Amino acid sequence: MAKLRSAEVLDGMGVEYRLIELEERALSIEDVIRFSKEEINVDEICKTMILKDREGGRYAVLLLGGDRVDYGKAGEAIGEKVSIASFAEVREAVGVDPGAVCPVTLNMGLLVDRRVMETERINFGSGNHMYGLEIRTRDLGKVVAFRVVDVAEAA
Repeated sequence: MAKLRSAEVLDGMGVEYRLIELEERALSIEDVIRFSKEEINVDEICKTMILKDREGGRYAVLLLGGDRVDYGKAGEAIGEKVSIASFAEVREAVGVDPGAVCPVTLNMGLLVDRRVMETERINFGSGNHMYGLEIRTRDLGKVVAFRVVDVAEAA
C-alpha cells in the first residue's frame, strides 16, 4: 500500500500516531469498532462531518463518534445556517467518501467539539476506509488549525 497522505502530514509535523488497520471497509463508527484489528478505546473514536451553508461554503466538524451535530449551534459558531453535506458533496469537497474523511488533510475551516478536547487520545478517519489514525489530542493543533466550539447535541 502507498503511504497515506494523512500519515505523511503527521510524519512531516513530527506527530506520533498509530495506524489502525481494519478488516473491512468502515463507513460508520460501528464499523470501526467491529472491524478494527487492534484494541481501540471506543470513547476516543471521532468522526469528521462536512457541513454546508446556502452559498456552497463547506465546513468540517470533528466530534466524538457517539455524538450528533446540533445544527443550530454549528450555524451560530460558523455564522451561517448549515446542514449536512450529501455523500456526493462530501466526495466533491474532500475527495473521499463519508467515513474516511481525515481532519488533518482538509482544506476548509475545522470546528472541534469541546468534548473531543477532554479525551487523552483521538482516533479518526485517515482518508482510506481500511485505516484509522490515532494521535494524542493535544497534538491535533500541531497539524491543523481549528476552533474549539460547542456543537454537539445535548444528551
